[in-house]
Amino acid sequence: MPIPSEVAVRSATFGSDGWLWPAGSVVAYAVPAFAAWHNGLPAAPVVLLSSILALGLITLSEIDRKSFRLPDPITLPLLLAGLLAATIIGEGIVWHLVSAAIGFAVILLVDYGYRAWRGVSGIGLGDAKLFAAAGAWLGAAALPTVLLWSCVLALLALLAARLSGRQLTAQTAIPFGSFLAYGTWLVWCLGPLH
Repeated sequence: MPIPSEVAVRSATFGSDGWLWPAGSVVAYAVPAFAAWHNGLPAAPVVLLSSILALGLITLSEIDRKSFRLPDPITLPLLLAGLLAATIIGEGIVWHLVSAAIGFAVILLVDYGYRAWRGVSGIGLGDAKLFAAAGAWLGAAALPTVLLWSCVLALLALLAARLSGRQLTAQTAIPFGSFLAYGTWLVWCLGPLH
């Protein structure tokens, strides 16, 4: 999400610049995978696809956490990999392409509504592209669960930041892509809520 001015907008960055936060992210991504695979590893293609998805999501999460950017050279190939994954798993590529478009459109509509209400953009195009990638990997039916997980996790992170003494205002920006990434991973591993 673009930040118009360092003075005008407070950013709620999370974690540290050292190696502990990224290492913790890897552990956080491993826990749902182990929970999903507690009865044994799935077929090799699923393990490979899961590794590609996790690597892309963790990388995007770290970049967004530090810079409020979700770069196209990572986001767009992740979207294309989701379409390829649908083909490998045997799901309809057309449906996953439509799902990617739905994901993109949902975030654009949220941003449009926020902009009409507040007069400024509230979410970036990188988030829309990441949500499109989630649609490509998971299908449109899973997107509400991704969004639910993402919003709950973002609210919990803001609560933790507030409880630790950070001052939060209506202008505080958060790296929402990091939460979208982890929400996508949770749904990939555990499935959507019914």
